Amino acid sequence: MPEAAPGCDEFDPNAKTLEQARAAILEVCRTITQSEQVTLEEALGRTLAQPVHARIDVPPAAVSAMDGYALRAADATQGTRLALVGTSAAGHPWDGEVQPGQCVRILTGAVVPAGADAVIMQEQVERGDDAITLQKGGLAPGHNIRGTGDDTAAGSPLYAAGQRIGAAEIGVLASQGIAGVSVLRRPRVAFFSTGDELVSVDQPLGPGQIHDSNRHTLRALLAAYPVDAMDYGVVRDTEEEVSRALTRAGEEADLIITTGGVSVGDADHVTRVLQASGQVGFWKLAMKPGRPLAFGHFGQAHFFGLPGNPVAVMTTFALLVRPALLQLAGRDATEPQTLNARLLEDLYKTPGRTDFQRGLLETDDRGWVVRAAGGQGSHQLRAMSDANAYVVLPRESAGARAGDWVEVLPFREVFPEV
Repeated sequence: MPEAAPGCDEFDPNAKTLEQARAAILEVCRTITQSEQVTLEEALGRTLAQPVHARIDVPPAAVSAMDGYALRAADATQGTRLALVGTSAAGHPWDGEVQPGQCVRILTGAVVPAGADAVIMQEQVERGDDAITLQKGGLAPGHNIRGTGDDTAAGSPLYAAGQRIGAAEIGVLASQGIAGVSVLRRPRVAFFSTGDELVSVDQPLGPGQIHDSNRHTLRALLAAYPVDAMDYGVVRDTEEEVSRALTRAGEEADLIITTGGVSVGDADHVTRVLQASGQVGFWKLAMKPGRPLAFGHFGQAHFFGLPGNPVAVMTTFALLVRPALLQLAGRDATEPQTLNARLLEDLYKTPGRTDFQRGLLETDDRGWVVRAAGGQGSHQLRAMSDANAYVVLPRESAGARAGDWVEVLPFREVFPEV
């Protein structure tokens, strides 16, 4: 592998590492504590604001675990003949009391009648018109019966505040007859693109213009999180327009995301407005793609000024915006899990920044393998579509050679499906 060319050292003492940036972001992004009441249908993916306790026993009565016959365990002797006196079905319990020498036909989920304390499988009896003969004996009380409160006992704690509500939790709440819960308010996220060169996707391109892909990408990324996304559209390259948009967002949102305009060029008005009217946490990251990234505060909102290149937008969102969104929503913001894979081709980089190169992660007969997926320029969004993982090349390295074991971050860890 060739050495880095002289003058290409990218070490910047003022640039934060990814780990430093992430820690600084999570330090200031506190969970939103305001709550709201939502219906069970609206609760999926939300975070409980208050603990929930069971209101009733589930099941509310002893029920059969299978189709069979309810009887007295004392009568469960092989060869015994029992009179069939009724049927208990789910929703239609038999209201009599089983006496010695009797049994009741019972279906799965049906209430076990009074007097019975065991259920024998229908396959273990021989049935006549009005009686059964047991082909098996020795049943203990409680056999094939789900006891009252066997799943959940009335008054017991169900979920603590901070619990994320998934499909299973929805089912449990429904089983308790709970039609609504108190959840944390969704973080409000305002986002917009900046640049006079940007044109709506439904408009033809003029000289020097490109379609605005970043805003559509951000909208799609935000859809996977419990947030209220507010699309401010494209903001033109003037300090007045940028200041107006940021002021509005600083009043309406909990978090602001912009793309472009955060470097040090003549048209980088986001930088100037943030310096003049906001608070800056840091400007530079020792990572690629994504060196120019501004994080700070504007009005009442946290602020992320992402780079303008689309691959850098997706990468910085995945690694830094994502944990902030999760923490604001009261969700787990632990670091994504990486794995090791064998590299199938040489990858090159300049020392100075941790490089997240787009890769295709696969398996062969020896385990995980990875190779480059398309071009590695921060403008080459197509490669993100072709890839399924990042190959993480350390800050100090000049790349890796085919056959090396490298760290890989699967996209599934940072780009959840909607």
